[in-house]
Amino acid sequence: PTCRPGISLIDTSVDLSVAIWGIKFDNPVGLGAGFDKNGEAIGPMLRLGFGFVEIGSVTPLAQPGNPKPRMFRLSDDGGIINRYGFNSKGIEEVRQNLATFRQSVVEQSSADTSSATAASSTLYQTISRVGTFVWRMFLPSVTFVPSTIVGVNLGKNKLSADEIGDYKRGILALGPLADYLVVNISSPNTPGLRDLQEPDALAELLRSAIVARNSLERSIPLLVKLAPDLSEEGLKDVARAVQSTKVDGRGVDGLVVTNTTNTRPASLLSKDRAESGGLSGRPLKDVSTQCIRILYAHTEGEIPIVGVGGISSAHDVMEKLKAGASLVEIYSVLAYEGPGVVSRIRNELARLLRQEGFSSVQDVVGHDHEELYWKRRQAQTVSWLQPDETFVDTDNVQMGSTAQNTSSERTD
Repeated sequence: PTCRPGISLIDTSVDLSVAIWGIKFDNPVGLGAGFDKNGEAIGPMLRLGFGFVEIGSVTPLAQPGNPKPRMFRLSDDGGIINRYGFNSKGIEEVRQNLATFRQSVVEQSSADTSSATAASSTLYQTISRVGTFVWRMFLPSVTFVPSTIVGVNLGKNKLSADEIGDYKRGILALGPLADYLVVNISSPNTPGLRDLQEPDALAELLRSAIVARNSLERSIPLLVKLAPDLSEEGLKDVARAVQSTKVDGRGVDGLVVTNTTNTRPASLLSKDRAESGGLSGRPLKDVSTQCIRILYAHTEGEIPIVGVGGISSAHDVMEKLKAGASLVEIYSVLAYEGPGVVSRIRNELARLLRQEGFSSVQDVVGHDHEELYWKRRQAQTVSWLQPDETFVDTDNVQMGSTAQNTSSERTD
């Protein structure tokens, strides 16, 4: 499909934005971790129209990952198997790439401010207003301002004997430049990693990660990425650990659900279906959605969820939102449809929201859970009646703070 980042004018009657963790996301569709492992293409990917980009997984030390070949298309199934094994250039190089991106945002903001100052004459303003009216009447999309929201997904080195220390290093080194952090304990391609999802090990890891996060100068949301292969009871154990582990009143802020799966559905047709590694794409869609549904119900919607797995259309996004996700991420579909899929999904989502009678994305979240849904809606109504001081002007926010444009704002 044609790559057109802008939102069609016909779709501006619905609100695609999502406000969680004190961050305002322009739209709920993000790029999943694994595509840009080292933060080398943050700006270009955001300019495709993603609401946010998650880079990584990043390991403390550089490591090559598993031998090639390590990625296989399951074209007949709309899936992908990968066994990359946390190939990473390491924290230091990623930190430099992320700092370069943040500096470019500051420089662009300064250039925009200078242009606005130079264009302050009455004549210019009059011409500009007329030009804007004509543009919006006759051209197919509104002005597009890319998001600047970047999450960082953290992993451990394959041969490390100190898993907790690895995650702590990542938090302390990259937290100051991130909008949110993800502790990835669910990749199937690093031996022993998923053992960290066991309740006792998870509680110990989370406690250390929370302490490290709390030591940062800025308040950074901390998320945990989970596997789809946990049983329902296992998912509930994880939810209990996440909700109960707090340090100085602060805990985990969200869940990324889910990573790739080790299982192989009997319905797979592609010749490479027996390759080892994590399966993603369409075969994962329903499994990940069910995991979202279970975790949303068990946490009573109190912990925001980023839904990942098998999304290739606006209908898939709606399924995950209704199951309980507040945001979603795509990755595998890019391999099949290319970059134009981003604007297609986003614009189709706006149309679908209108067709189903929703005025915003946030009205959809958790819709499958009737009792919880109306409880949340009632709480939102009460909050809307109070003075709104949630979001602040970010024009004066320094480099490295989050969401540094007017369409992506963050509080302290």
